[in-house]
Amino acid sequence: MSNRDERVRFFMVGGLVGLVLLAFVYQLVFIQITQGEAYKRKVTQGYTRTQTVVAARGEIVDRYGRPFTTNRISLDIILDQAYLPVGQENQVILELIQLLESLGQDWNDGLPIGEPEIGSDGMPHYQFLPGQESQVAKLKNDLNVEPYATADDCMDWLCSPSYYDLVPHDSDKAGQREWAEDPSIQRKLAGVRYEMAQQNFGYKNNYIFATDVSNTVATHVQERRYALPGVDVIQSTVREYSDGTLAPHIIGITSPLYQEDKAALQEQGLWWSEDNQQGYRANDTIGRSGIEGAYEELLRGKNGERQITLNAQHQVVEVTETVPPTPGHTVVLTLDRELQKVTQTALADQIALLQKNTTINEGKDASAGAAVCVAVKTGEILAAATYPSYDNSRYYQDYQQLSRQDPEPLLNRATMGVYRPGSTYKPCVATAGLAEGVIGADETVLCTGVYTRLAPYTPRCLYVNGNIDVRHALQVSCNIFFYETGWRLGIDLQNEYAKHFGLGSATGIEVVEARGQLSSRATREAVGETWNNGDIIQSAIGQLDHGFTPVQLAGYTATLANDGARMQLHLVKQVTTYGFEEVVEETQPRVADQVPAGKEVFQVVREGMVAASRPGGTSAASWLDFPYTVASKTGTPESLDNLTSTYICYMPAEDPEIAIAVVIEDGGQGYTGAPVARKMADQYFFGGLGAEQVTAPGTLLP
Repeated sequence: MSNRDERVRFFMVGGLVGLVLLAFVYQLVFIQITQGEAYKRKVTQGYTRTQTVVAARGEIVDRYGRPFTTNRISLDIILDQAYLPVGQENQVILELIQLLESLGQDWNDGLPIGEPEIGSDGMPHYQFLPGQESQVAKLKNDLNVEPYATADDCMDWLCSPSYYDLVPHDSDKAGQREWAEDPSIQRKLAGVRYEMAQQNFGYKNNYIFATDVSNTVATHVQERRYALPGVDVIQSTVREYSDGTLAPHIIGITSPLYQEDKAALQEQGLWWSEDNQQGYRANDTIGRSGIEGAYEELLRGKNGERQITLNAQHQVVEVTETVPPTPGHTVVLTLDRELQKVTQTALADQIALLQKNTTINEGKDASAGAAVCVAVKTGEILAAATYPSYDNSRYYQDYQQLSRQDPEPLLNRATMGVYRPGSTYKPCVATAGLAEGVIGADETVLCTGVYTRLAPYTPRCLYVNGNIDVRHALQVSCNIFFYETGWRLGIDLQNEYAKHFGLGSATGIEVVEARGQLSSRATREAVGETWNNGDIIQSAIGQLDHGFTPVQLAGYTATLANDGARMQLHLVKQVTTYGFEEVVEETQPRVADQVPAGKEVFQVVREGMVAASRPGGTSAASWLDFPYTVASKTGTPESLDNLTSTYICYMPAEDPEIAIAVVIEDGGQGYTGAPVARKMADQYFFGGLGAEQVTAPGTLLP
């Protein structure tokens, strides 16, 4: 190769290298000068994270806006990862624990392992907490250890560097991590760190370290913020009750989320994730029962978001609320707070009075019951009391005692108690008999005190009433008349009309309720019994297998008052935005069914029920001085060894406004429920002042 060729090749290679160097220089100039500020901002700003801002829960109020539930401002201590120094989590948590201990303040700790005890070998040993089997199983699953692993095994894993790094290192400086050699401190730190993991602690989720702390504790924590990076005190809301004893079964309760809830919520797509900022998180609360549970979605509200900008050193540069939280809606119930209070008190007082001043046959063994008041024309439930009851504000503190108490205070007898109606069922049979023409309005049946049609089966009546028509039979509750009417109807027609009245069927109210049942051949055979002719006539007087809830009885009574138009019963009047600015939902009165009987039929039945409230009637004593006309019916169904008291009424009979049903377990005669109904009526019409001042029917009460 010639020298000339070598020089050409040298220049070509040199030129190529020069071009490459020139490109590098250009790119360097472009980065440092042309785009220098942009890259500087990226390095300075670092990155952003989004946090969830929890919305306040909606409130539950009565028909006039008077609160059953309220939200109280709570002070919570939180850990915010955006401000928590990386690698110093344990030290910050320990200092916070020591501060709270000095102030006598508890903190959240869900680890199902007890405090360490030093064994004979001089080593710390642990035990799983009793009664927390499911939590222990969850812990072992999280740690991926065998089911037979001990509490010591679990603590070893939790303290290891692969988990929470709670053991000293050989490289630690003297005294730097002496806290890690204290088993008691290790247990406290492990408890907090484990709970943090359960609550998905991270940039998007703050960890609630302690809830509802006092102002004193909050002040001490805030004063130490310089030494507790990542620790803050925030405001949240706590569910409270204006009076936890008012309608607790209807209002319901809220509770924290439990581990078993997570799987169910994940399956429904309701658990928090990066793509579902509105999902439930481990430290949220949820409605468990009553209206709190039924209207959970509307009460919960919508969470907001805030964006946190951090630099490359994980220091917060800016915090911006990008989406404000929207409080949950307000649920306006049909209940009247004051009527509810009077109903509960009247029921409890009457049961106490029966226990004190009566015989067994008149209710001395009375111990439980329910009372319900319904607005006839709308189907609104104005009051629904059950006894015994409890205080919602002390539900969790008292739960163990409540769950063991007899009779059960946790049972909502108004919606879940199923009772034989006894003679309160007779207006249904009278309606069916008149509508089907098997009895006439003025037709009489001879009552000799004994019913002989099905001899040798000869059931009796309480009295010898002679020739008696339907009005008088309702007034004195003559069994013989209704045995005969029931026989002529047969069980199928009896049940057909009962279904139109809503008896033995779910009412469709917003809270959990029992369905109840009607006497029938199928019902009898389902319990291994044989159906016979005597069952037809026993069913006609509300005995045998009939079982209805007090809410059903109240709805049935309202249907009698409403000339057979059965209104859909409901507990929720409307749903509004948090401050009542806008109506979101409103329940309109709706006819659920129509009993196939003319108005003249209901007028005859009404006359008989009115007679039952007047002298000579079964509950006259309670209404003698009441200024409005009352239509009523007593019932005394047999219940094991004692008698249950059932009572229904509506008023004013000429233009009915309210219908009432009262049931007292072991309450003896049906009229023992009438004084409860009277106090309820006094409250509704006169504000509890009795008959001193008469309010015109149809007048809106304040």
